[in-house]
Amino acid sequence: MNKKGISTLVLSSLFASVLMVGATDANALTEKKVLKNENGEIHTISGDLGTLRGATAQDRALDALNKVKVDYGIKDVSKEFKVKESHKGELSTSHTKFNRQLNGIPVFGDQLIVHEDNGRLTGVTGKYKALTPTATQATISKTDAEQKAVAKTGFTGLLSVPSNGVLTYFPSGDKAILTYKVNVCYLATDQPGDWTIFVNATDGSIVESYNSAADIVGTGTGVFNDTKKINTVKKGTQYYLEDRTKAMYVNGSTISTYTFNHGSLSQTYVTDADNNFNGEEQKAAVDAHFYAGKVYDFYKNVMGRNSYDNQGATIISGVHYSTGYNNAFWSSSMGQMVYGDGDGTEMVSLSGALDVIGHELTHAVTEYTSGLIYKNQSGALNESWSDALGVAIENKNWLVGEDIWTPAVDGDALRYMDTPSLGKQPEKMSQYVVTTKDNGGVHTNSGIPNKAFYLFATSLGSRVDAAKVWYAASRDYMTQTTDFSGARAATLLACQDLYGQGSTQYTALQAAWTAVEVN
Repeated sequence: MNKKGISTLVLSSLFASVLMVGATDANALTEKKVLKNENGEIHTISGDLGTLRGATAQDRALDALNKVKVDYGIKDVSKEFKVKESHKGELSTSHTKFNRQLNGIPVFGDQLIVHEDNGRLTGVTGKYKALTPTATQATISKTDAEQKAVAKTGFTGLLSVPSNGVLTYFPSGDKAILTYKVNVCYLATDQPGDWTIFVNATDGSIVESYNSAADIVGTGTGVFNDTKKINTVKKGTQYYLEDRTKAMYVNGSTISTYTFNHGSLSQTYVTDADNNFNGEEQKAAVDAHFYAGKVYDFYKNVMGRNSYDNQGATIISGVHYSTGYNNAFWSSSMGQMVYGDGDGTEMVSLSGALDVIGHELTHAVTEYTSGLIYKNQSGALNESWSDALGVAIENKNWLVGEDIWTPAVDGDALRYMDTPSLGKQPEKMSQYVVTTKDNGGVHTNSGIPNKAFYLFATSLGSRVDAAKVWYAASRDYMTQTTDFSGARAATLLACQDLYGQGSTQYTALQAAWTAVEVN
């Protein structure tokens, strides 16, 4: 949002979260980079990592894992990894996914992906942790495990499909628990079940279980009194704003929404007894929860990204922050979104607008892709990329934050991407504002790349198609210190990957940047 306070918060969070090892200079494109999460776990290795040997993509991918096994701490690639699938990407790239196994038994949720460009290794993504198996053989039968799984659900009728148990290692800390992974499905009932249950293969205890079908039953009333269907979970006698229906839940991650209760130090669950979240204090939470799901779906379905870190991280929202707080922000330190209620004059509850939530969660995506430093031109790009993805996710108009901005004034907005000058922003480089305020004018000068995005998207006839180029540029070609000229080059490289250098899209993108005097 366009407040100085939030600029400081986002800047500090971006600095705190940079975990990339290796060069960040845009000219050092071939240097090996090792990226880690907040727990120090490697999730990405990238760079020009050498020539791969092998006649097929699968053979070359195995060679690739051997090249990085020391980084990950893998002892024996051939014993621990099995090819799941390989596919071609843009141009000459290919991507091969491996499932992990121990003693020939799959490890739940553990995968590595090898990225190759015409015989050269360009990267490996995924996490790896040394695990000690609790057992190598089951001591209870598959049938016993299936019976225990069905008993866990409490269902006594006819299953929609027969339950089926498969030996699977379930990661827990540094242990790999030998389990039967059992699916139990019954749909012809008022409370359907589509369970995944992990039964300890040596003692029959339940290690983990979840029911995806039981999570799609809630309703709620939003900030503007509209009714929404929301994904919830029942725990005891109460329903919680916890969405377990997304692909991220394969790793146990959820979309969860809390409330600060108009304070700033602690949060509590948002709960309801009848699964109809329609109380006045629940409205902001309903919108935050619903729209976070929409943003997740956009990134997953359109961009192929699994949550903001692409590793399926839990998305947490906290509403009712402080009193009359005119802002929303992504906190890297807390790993969550924070929403104020607004003062009722300048703003209303900031969780009530999809483009705002898309904007803020894109700050999280940027943190894990380009990591643009929140100052001067790179900071203005950080803001602009969030505006661009926000309007693409909402896919409605070129106004940013119009739903929550100055409720007494019709038709105005926080920013105007088609005409930035309406929001007192420059539209081309000759109007660039040199200032020390707002971290070098990040909310002011973002109008220039915003206008470039608008021109490009309108020439394509699609905000979403333009956003694909913007996202790929941030993911693949932009560094922490990319400036406006670098952003032009990065988006053109991404556009070339997606459409080709001789395409009409590429020509339109060149024209868009030239129109705003960025060369």
